[in-house]
Amino acid sequence: METTEKIYDLIVIGGGPAGYSAAIRASKLGLSTLLAEKDGSLGGTCLNRGCIPTKALLHSSGLIRQIRSGVSFGVNAEASIDEEKLFEYRDSTVNTLVTGLEQSVKASGCETIYGEASVLSDTEGCISVDIGGTVYKAKDVLLATGTVPAMPPIEGIDSDVVITSNDMLEGKELPESLIIVGGGVIGCEFASLYTDLGRKVTVIEALPRILANMDKDLARNLQMILKNRGAEIFSGAQVTKIANDGGKASVTFASGSEEKTVTADKVLIATGRKSVLDAADKVADRLETVRGRIVTDKNGKTSIDHIYAAGDIAEGIQLAHKASAEGENIAMVIAGKEPLHDMGVIPACVYCSPEIACVGMTDTEAKEAGISAVTARALTSANSRSVISLEERGFVKLVAEKETGMLLGAQLMCANASDIIGELVTAIANKLSVEECLKAVRPHPSYEEAVGASLEELMRKI
Repeated sequence: METTEKIYDLIVIGGGPAGYSAAIRASKLGLSTLLAEKDGSLGGTCLNRGCIPTKALLHSSGLIRQIRSGVSFGVNAEASIDEEKLFEYRDSTVNTLVTGLEQSVKASGCETIYGEASVLSDTEGCISVDIGGTVYKAKDVLLATGTVPAMPPIEGIDSDVVITSNDMLEGKELPESLIIVGGGVIGCEFASLYTDLGRKVTVIEALPRILANMDKDLARNLQMILKNRGAEIFSGAQVTKIANDGGKASVTFASGSEEKTVTADKVLIATGRKSVLDAADKVADRLETVRGRIVTDKNGKTSIDHIYAAGDIAEGIQLAHKASAEGENIAMVIAGKEPLHDMGVIPACVYCSPEIACVGMTDTEAKEAGISAVTARALTSANSRSVISLEERGFVKLVAEKETGMLLGAQLMCANASDIIGELVTAIANKLSVEECLKAVRPHPSYEEAVGASLEELMRKI
């Protein structure tokens, strides 16, 4: 096995959001950096078979729903899906962003190698990494190898009627009917996509409600909207068997004391993702993990000196922007500088319709933490822009500490929630009070006025 003489400041294993963000930042800080990616392109799951293709398909399906409801706006039109063109649009979107990313990495001065990477040892004052059969050395290594869809132990899960989000986002087929096992963010986005297309959707969630890790008002409203659009949703339901019944997918599940069976063209497994830790196999005995995720300190350091971890393989919420921020922070730390980002304030979004976005504490979490908090909610039914665009039920809910007036959390369900949440992330990260947030004048008419309305209600309660 050939060994190179050069010793890099940093080798990054994995070219997803955590990896490429760290590599670009490190290179710009003057660190000699090598980025290793096993696939043929950069971007990881998010760009190639996750966030971006999903949102491209959701954009198309949203247009279909809007056109079909055009009569409400005095517009008579018909719409249909051209699946070939739809997938061309999805793929061209991905390819455009991948090309731009690769150019950005190159412009930063980072070297990129495509090949399977594995940490060999961490002796002799540096870390040896095998990349495609050649050994490279570095002072520090960042593991950012991401995740793959998790497949729960269900009888028949290896059937040919079962697909994962990867299959859905890389394939060229939209089933006419779909059973979704899992009512988390991935499951709900696909449910929104398929109901927009007017196709039959069934969601089966083991926990008491969909979006179980988010505010209950968000989950309850989304469930009502999906049901109104034709989706069947079973919560508190445990799937026991999947079978191919004459070319159709058959799913049996326990719902309370009853056993039920539903059928569709395909079954989408959306029960989460598991870490890919193959690159650390040779040092696994010294790498501390919990439930398959790597344990790190606040600076991304693992239990092995000079080996860091970021993104979905590390503990914490699995989000692309969280991964990018972690990667950048680690690059700053390795360069001897202070981290850029506050990792305690990470927004989460669901790109259904209407969009969902949240950050910080819910009122329940504040209460559990012993904080005297007040809550205010502005319904979008009173928002002029929402009335103009005939948006469905939605709200802006804010949580503040009663004594100080400091904003603690925000939960939004409204049009453009993923954009509006940025204002509230900034406010919480900078510990702004409700009074300080109200100093900003918000444009009229705009969806963002609902934030102002909720802030005003909070101010009356403080």
